[in-house]
Amino acid sequence: MNIKKLLCSILIALSFCALCACDKKDETDYVTIGYEKLEEPDFTSAEQNFNKAVEQGKNLTMAYRGLGICYMNKGDYESAIESFKTALAKDGATPDDIDYDINYYIGVCYHKLGKYEDAKKRYDAIIALRPREVDAYMQRAAEYLYLRDVDSACTDFDKALSLKKKDYTLYIDIYNLLAETGFQPYGVDYLNDALNKYDRNMSDYDKGYINYCLGNYSTAKNYLEQARTGGNKSEEVLLLLGKCYEELDDTAFAINIYNKYLETNPDAGVYNQLAVALIDQGRYEEALEAVVNGLEIDTNEAHQQLLYNRIVAYEHLGDFEKARDLCAQYLVDYPSDENMAREYDFLKTR
Repeated sequence: MNIKKLLCSILIALSFCALCACDKKDETDYVTIGYEKLEEPDFTSAEQNFNKAVEQGKNLTMAYRGLGICYMNKGDYESAIESFKTALAKDGATPDDIDYDINYYIGVCYHKLGKYEDAKKRYDAIIALRPREVDAYMQRAAEYLYLRDVDSACTDFDKALSLKKKDYTLYIDIYNLLAETGFQPYGVDYLNDALNKYDRNMSDYDKGYINYCLGNYSTAKNYLEQARTGGNKSEEVLLLLGKCYEELDDTAFAINIYNKYLETNPDAGVYNQLAVALIDQGRYEEALEAVVNGLEIDTNEAHQQLLYNRIVAYEHLGDFEKARDLCAQYLVDYPSDENMAREYDFLKTR
């Protein structure tokens, strides 16, 4: 073979390789990576991966669902709704579990936008297809409450209770919804009904929780102490017990309970509650130390509250510049927190 023919063969081979490289598809599972990033949570990276999945054209229902969750985190509920609706459009004609899941997300977005009637309609649709869906009745009841229709809400609550007859913890959820929407007296009736029906079946913790909600702090404290004596030394028992002591104007003892627990069970949620108690006592430097310790453990559940209370502590210390800078960063991560947005407006004037 002469030189010209050899060079020609090489060029043809190289061209073929280049074409193969161009045709090679990206097989990266961006959807899985996106959901892993949501778990961290790293919403920016999650959004980037979901967008790549859309470009890739794979698993579009889950990709658009993921984008909707990212938009929700940014407080962009309109865009979230559009993403969720696109996710539904990309799914099959027959509703499955993921369709119901996405409709719940859409309902939450409408609620956040103050469109309670639109949110209610989402739950209407779920109930029409799944008439024994307890969560749908609970969510629709919540929308009725925001629409100031407490009678319809209670009808849905009663239906939910009829579907889970032995689940007395549902009464607690109902109380919380009624209390936060200004219908606490109705909630008190539900809690008293729970105590009358299920007192013998309830754990000491649940009795303590219900009595705490009813404002019976001394009785609640006694039940929670019994729970601890009986071997339930969980975080939830400890936190509620501490809150009882705080309500009974014994914050110092509550702080002692938190500190003793933390000696052997470092926990971000308990550090956060400790910080709240220390702030209440005006011990702001110690509160900051508790926040720092909590952030070093850093669980998703307590992270936002710890960051919030760090800002509160710096503000009480008079370091408004530090509080303002931390507040600005907080709102980047949690833009939908309206209370902190108002606080930031205040801090900008100091």
